[in-house]
Amino acid sequence: MSMQKFFMASLSLLAVSANSLADDPKAKAELQSKLAAMQQYQAEFAQAVVDVDGELIHEATGKLTMAQPDKLRWETFSPDETLLVADGTSVWNLDPFVEQVTVINQQTAVQDNPIILLTTADMSVWNQFDIEYGLPGKHSFVVKPLDGEGQIKSLSLTFQGDVLSSLAMTDAQSQVSTLKFASVESEFVLPDSTFRVSIPDTYVVDDQR
Repeated sequence: MSMQKFFMASLSLLAVSANSLADDPKAKAELQSKLAAMQQYQAEFAQAVVDVDGELIHEATGKLTMAQPDKLRWETFSPDETLLVADGTSVWNLDPFVEQVTVINQQTAVQDNPIILLTTADMSVWNQFDIEYGLPGKHSFVVKPLDGEGQIKSLSLTFQGDVLSSLAMTDAQSQVSTLKFASVESEFVLPDSTFRVSIPDTYVVDDQR
């Protein structure tokens, strides 16, 4: 699963059927509180993707950096080096292997994608999703788009205390992409260049904005 697909179609601990989720105001308020405290977040991750039969189809390692509002940097180190940056206006997807960068409008990229809740406190956005508690006895939440038309059918978020420790997304093909985080930081110096993209002269730019 590519970074671009992860963020736009794909960005498990829980697998939730389309009819099993009902909005829980208490769960929504608690999740809002936890994410509001996450003004910035940085962690290493291990990603595993399984298909509808539970077969492992992809693994990756990398680093995720997020900052509110609406900024994200996603780097993979293995099996390939790639970079995706959402700067609040556009999403930049760099693929060094083919020396190409694809640029799309960020609002289009995250439409109906619950991953957007990680970096926004905008209630007009939050109201587009149902939120319910996940596994009993654990600090987990399940988020599902109200209209059900997007490629992401559910997002589960699990916390250790107030720290986001893992997330899992189930897509329209019932593939589940799980990220487990390590070396988590919430207070760190954020260089100005974190959400900027430097494009080598040799790269082809596919600007779809």
